[in-house]
Amino acid sequence: MGQQVRSIGAALLGLGVGPGDRVAVLASTRLEWSLLDYGILSIGAVTVPVYHSSTPGQVRYVLADSDAKVVVVEDRPQLEKVQAVQDQLPNLGSIVVMDVMDLRAEPKAVLLDELTRDGRRVLREKPGLLEERRDAVDPSWLATIVYTSGTTGVPKGVRLSHANLIAAMRALTGVLDVGLDDTTVLCLPLSHIYGRLGQYAALTHGFCIAYARRVDLLAEVLREVRPTFFFGVPRLYERIYHRVVTGYRDMPPLLKGLVRRGVEQKQEEGANPAGTPPNDVGLTTLTRLRRKLDVAGKVADHASEAAANKAVFEPVREALGGRVRFCISGGAPLNEDVGRFFRMAGIEVLEGYGLTETCGAATINPPTENRVGTVGRPLPGTRIRIAPDGEVLIQGDMVFGGYHNQPDETALSINEEGWLHTGDVGHFDEAGYLVITDRKKDILITSGAKNVAPQRVESALRMSPYIGDAMVFGDRKPYLVALITLEAEEVRTFAAGLDLPTDDWGALVREPRVEGLIEAEVERCNGKLARFEEVRRFKVLQRPLSVEGGELTPTLKVRRATVQERYQPLIEGLYEGGPV
Repeated sequence: MGQQVRSIGAALLGLGVGPGDRVAVLASTRLEWSLLDYGILSIGAVTVPVYHSSTPGQVRYVLADSDAKVVVVEDRPQLEKVQAVQDQLPNLGSIVVMDVMDLRAEPKAVLLDELTRDGRRVLREKPGLLEERRDAVDPSWLATIVYTSGTTGVPKGVRLSHANLIAAMRALTGVLDVGLDDTTVLCLPLSHIYGRLGQYAALTHGFCIAYARRVDLLAEVLREVRPTFFFGVPRLYERIYHRVVTGYRDMPPLLKGLVRRGVEQKQEEGANPAGTPPNDVGLTTLTRLRRKLDVAGKVADHASEAAANKAVFEPVREALGGRVRFCISGGAPLNEDVGRFFRMAGIEVLEGYGLTETCGAATINPPTENRVGTVGRPLPGTRIRIAPDGEVLIQGDMVFGGYHNQPDETALSINEEGWLHTGDVGHFDEAGYLVITDRKKDILITSGAKNVAPQRVESALRMSPYIGDAMVFGDRKPYLVALITLEAEEVRTFAAGLDLPTDDWGALVREPRVEGLIEAEVERCNGKLARFEEVRRFKVLQRPLSVEGGELTPTLKVRRATVQERYQPLIEGLYEGGPV
């Protein structure tokens, strides 16, 4: 790896890339991405990640705003994105392509393999040049400009120095229980700071990374690699959770009863006092299970415990390869039920918190003192306080130096005392763990003056195995409404059990029995919420939200403003006809 990084660094020098010059990388998660990142940083140049899912217009914006001198693209489709806007980028000098292809008709393009060979020649002809450039790099120098995924508004370029990245790595030292014998699978987009945090941690702690280039290949890669720990976003853990729910729902009644009692025994043993066992619809709270089964005070026998382990918990462990000691979750809030369920399976999901502006690192739950429902304690060297309005403020050496070309935005984000205004609302619990409530700008205030954190409601809705995404609205309105997308496979399975045709998705969504199913699921979720948090009306969207469609960020967070603008007539229609 070191030899390849040196060759890439030397090759970039051969292209005329110098200290401070921007080199953009437009590719999915793969080994070459990491090699390029280290090669760029080693000569004092600046890495500019570009999301693989970006449109040509978004590519043009990032390359122009960062003033990129070189762009590295993954394949032909990404090359075509750059070519479509190339005439608007007068300062772009070279295009480097990772995948092998015929580039004879592309005068500005060169293959990465060819470039690396050129780098090896530079190393032979100019010994010591690379070391000289590397040793000249100062920690205060700009290392990367990371453009926010932009859940609202225009993406902002977050300027992070080498010192910022080093501070983040030092903060994690001693917190993560990983070392030379550990292996992880990286499927997070390296264009996002969370993925690169894992990449840098690999060198810091010495663990091995296996790359999963596509999420749809992740299950196969996990089985092959069998990692000892795992970085993920909440959606990935939710998918595993729902897969187990589906398997439980299809069990014969006798086995289902054994599994219930086995889960209850785990609860009574204290493995998860507030956990999430299964019932006939899904995995709900312990309280609900106890009401249904009236098993308070009973202890399940060995057969029940074995059945629960075999049918419920072992599939969770196997889904992650069978060797995972713990998982890390970040990028979005983790549903508490999911975290508690994984704990019952013997896997702690350690939720952490950070922003691009803090190199992705601010807090994390310690492996031995994990408090589900919180994002953990501040990392060493990180100071956090709660503003009078509930906003989380952060101070520390990992806090960024400002937004690229946006001094006014920088002034709004960092106050005169150096505190970063995160835009998140939260509080500390009695043990000093941070709890994030929601984004400050997303808090809804109903016409009845009730403050509602939409993430809490949406998280409850997504616990239904039949609901994919849920977006709650109701600011200045008398009640909450929601737009919902469905899990197609689960809904089709339900329909097939009723001998309903499943080939016409639009007709299936309008089928009264499917509508009744979703209504029941929404009501079940409402049962977990306060009266003012309940969803009174909802609309099912015909298609799922997607990154390609612009409704989701690359880390699978909903772009709320985009969805609201796109479906405003549907949302307004849910308020027609008066109160409910």
